[in-house]
Amino acid sequence: MSIAPTEHPVATLNATHRCDRCSNSRAYVLVLLRWSPGLPSSGELYFCVHHADQYAEALAPYVSMIIDERWQLTEGIRDDGHVH
Repeated sequence: MSIAPTEHPVATLNATHRCDRCSNSRAYVLVLLRWSPGLPSSGELYFCVHHADQYAEALAPYVSMIIDERWQLTEGIRDDGHVH
């Protein structure tokens, strides 16, 4: 599941969000997990693009939503979160 960017997307993720796997890289993908047997709870994971791609297949059965903002890598973001 993925959310397609709108014509004028608003950024949800910003420079304070860091990849949960490597912690040094900025997160551009937020994965919202639903509760499933074998998981302690529902939750969220933040990933850089590299780790989002690496774990996509393994996480797919547990995902309720993915917010993918890779478009921020090529678009300018204003202070209010809108693209300029």
